Amino acid sequence: MKTTKTALCLLMVCMGFMARSQQLKNGTYYRTASDGTIEVSDCCDNGKLTITFKNTDGTENTRELKSVQGTDGLYLHVGDGFFYFIAESDGYLERYIFNGNFNYATADPADYYEILSQDQSLVNSKKSTAELRRNMLESGKEKFYFPKLLTKYAKAPANERFEVDKYYRGISSTGQKSTMNVKVIDKNTIDVDFGAKVKMFTLKGRTDTQRFYRHHLNPNIFMYYDTPTYWGRSSPHQYIYFGADGIHYIYNEGGKSIFLFGDEKKKKYSDQEITEMEFKAKEDIEKKFWKQVGIFMESWTEKPKMPTAAMNDDAIKAEALKALQKHAKEKGWKENFTDVVITSGSWSDVITVSYIGRIVEVAAKATWPDGRCTFQYFDLMSMHENGGYSKTLFHYATGNQYDTDCE
Repeated sequence: MKTTKTALCLLMVCMGFMARSQQLKNGTYYRTASDGTIEVSDCCDNGKLTITFKNTDGTENTRELKSVQGTDGLYLHVGDGFFYFIAESDGYLERYIFNGNFNYATADPADYYEILSQDQSLVNSKKSTAELRRNMLESGKEKFYFPKLLTKYAKAPANERFEVDKYYRGISSTGQKSTMNVKVIDKNTIDVDFGAKVKMFTLKGRTDTQRFYRHHLNPNIFMYYDTPTYWGRSSPHQYIYFGADGIHYIYNEGGKSIFLFGDEKKKKYSDQEITEMEFKAKEDIEKKFWKQVGIFMESWTEKPKMPTAAMNDDAIKAEALKALQKHAKEKGWKENFTDVVITSGSWSDVITVSYIGRIVEVAAKATWPDGRCTFQYFDLMSMHENGGYSKTLFHYATGNQYDTDCE
């Protein structure tokens, strides 16, 4: 199913990426940085492969690489104090080595680069160019952080949820009005213009262009960083989520505010609506964002695992499973929900002008007709009725979905 909830979790469009004529396959690869070779084997069943470095002195060492989740043509090996990627490029492969811990916040930029190919003549023609780049990286004249690879190789959806060259009108939870216009840079990079628009033109001096990068594990979320050393050195500042219903949201991590675009009829928010949006930003989105960070960091090359329970209550679990199975049937979803875990440690109260309720978050595991398995986050609500909360739960909001192992 397609998710529509604005759970702006983490952590990278219409234009297609250049076709890669050199894809990883078994065989011998020549190197620009060495007269030795690399032998690729066991490629690429279940997203894994083995490479053996055959050095000119007769020594060999073997490493296993795994495909990075959410990317196409990017493979990773994590060693002791170092890690490297092999990336499929146009006509050859690229290999980047990074020293330090494999972590967004602390990883050093690449300090090694080489080109690999089964075509020895191509390698010979690329040697001087590859050597120049390696020297630039080693000297620090070029700083290349590994998230750039995640952005470049992130899988884009078949159809984007936004329209280009369209001015979306919007209003924030604080009542600020603006417009949003999306421009495509490449399949995983967009420029977003924000500013006041009067009739057919945008007021000069009142526009702000920001560059957003697609997240590799959620193709409908793009991230913006506000520091010049953003690659690997700071947390994202803003997230833009493109909803399936044409309503798009900006979440400002610093200000804990939400900006909604696409609802052309919305002129302003009531005090109650502002209160509810601030609740979502501070209590819902922010907390869930950090939960998603953990999932992303643990699932670079493996499918994410079902989260552990934050609350154990068999009655709530049974009612939650019943509510989701009922909702799935009503919506005509193809998956079959088989199990749930309660992922929120307590209930969250929601008070609006029309109702009072409380929300609990669960992760639900499901099997699909094609044999795969997923888990997905949902918020379920219990209504306050007759002086107390009902034991009956119903679907309130839908969060992110992840492929997982079926065991």
